[in-house]
Amino acid sequence: MRIFCSGLGLVAVALWAVPVFSQATGTQAGSKQIPRTPAGKPDFSGFFDIQYTPNMAMGKEDTIPYTASGKAAFLNHDAKDDPTSNCWLPGVPRIMQSPYPAQFVQTPGSLVILFEYMHTFRSIPLNGRPHPTNMEPAFMGDSTGHWEGDEIVVDTVGLKGPPWTWLDTAGHQHSDALHVIERFRRTPDNIEYQYTVDDPKLYAQPWTLKRVYTPLKLTPVLPELIEYSCTENNRDIPHLVTTKPGLEQK
Repeated sequence: MRIFCSGLGLVAVALWAVPVFSQATGTQAGSKQIPRTPAGKPDFSGFFDIQYTPNMAMGKEDTIPYTASGKAAFLNHDAKDDPTSNCWLPGVPRIMQSPYPAQFVQTPGSLVILFEYMHTFRSIPLNGRPHPTNMEPAFMGDSTGHWEGDEIVVDTVGLKGPPWTWLDTAGHQHSDALHVIERFRRTPDNIEYQYTVDDPKLYAQPWTLKRVYTPLKLTPVLPELIEYSCTENNRDIPHLVTTKPGLEQK
């Protein structure tokens, strides 16, 4: 079922399943084959439901490898300051945990992800090109990818720091030093997604999480992706309520 509004409720996460691969074919032994392109690469093309994750801690807050600054940043955040309330792009990796489907478009030289959420996109070259030097920080940063066997590995830097983006709806923060490493693996039925948050200012060690994207189940009379306009008739911002009333400016 399509989700039409976001929330703070905890969503159960499917366990990361490690498939057994045949060295000869690159497919799961004893099961159907991974879809492949004419060139033999795993084919990620299609419409997929993104596994919505409003809280990356998933009920295990005590396992997050905070620095002292990172812990303070999380404890002191105010929910009313969520950047997406201002219709700002969510950044990486938050866009990859959004509650709306996405279309993956694969070419020999790139992976393009078209998101229903915020009606935005990521265009990721797969030639391993270096990041631009002296890049102006951006909401979605700069992403460059390459193949490692049957996996696509994506490296993203140049992301805006606070207050422009958060890691998730729960308010986990990041700094301007954020570096995100993503791995995409195609299985016969799904896309297995792993991402690592590398931010030495707020996290004492890299923080890795795993998700599964499942093929989109179409809804009759609706297109695969629905138009999303954050700013149209947006009357919510004046009514946002602080979760830190003692700090509210008067």
